[in-house]
Formats: sequence, C-alpha cells, structure tokens
Amino acid sequence: MKAPSPPHDRVLFETLLAEARQRNPEVRAGAMFGAPALFLGRRMIGCVFGPDIGLKVPAETAARAIADGTASTFRPYGKPAMREWIEIPGKALSANLVLIEQAILFAGEPR
Repeated sequence: MKAPSPPHDRVLFETLLAEARQRNPEVRAGAMFGAPALFLGRRMIGCVFGPDIGLKVPAETAARAIADGTASTFRPYGKPAMREWIEIPGKALSANLVLIEQAILFAGEPR
C-alpha cells in the first residue's frame, strides 16, 4: 500500500526555485511523485517532498553528504533508497546551497 503524500511546502519550493534559477536561469518547474520539482531540460534536479528537499547528485556526493550527516537517503512514500538521491531538511536550505549547485551541474552533464 502506498504511503499517503505529505503536504508539500510550496513556499519552500518557490525559494528553492529562485535559488536554483540564480545559479542557472534555464531551471524550470515541474512535478515528480506528485511533488513540485526542478528540472534542467528533461533531467531532474530535485523536488520538495513534504517539508524537505530531495536532490539528485553524483553518487560520491550523496555518499559524502549522508556520511557527514548533512543529508539522509531520499525515500519518497517509503520506497527503497534511490541511488544518487539525498534528502535535506527544508529548513537547512541556505546551509546546503552547494548541494543544490551540484545537483544543477549534475543534471546538466552529458550522459
């Protein structure tokens, strides 16, 4: 059974979107998992899930952020941890702008 969706913090999303667009004006809004999300082209950067922020970053960055306690694994709806995805508390947005920059750069890398 799918876990209920938490209410997503729209004010946090607007702040995250503004911060991301300062770093790359091509960042656009969309949706993922029913949550407000950021994209660069067709690639996901991250989303606001409930009161927190999920970000897709390089695997090494994710492992470091989890190991140092900056982030935890991103597990929307109680799903298994997703490779290259981390979760940071929304209230820690300003302390984690480097991770947001890394997520934007990662989304823009050729694959």
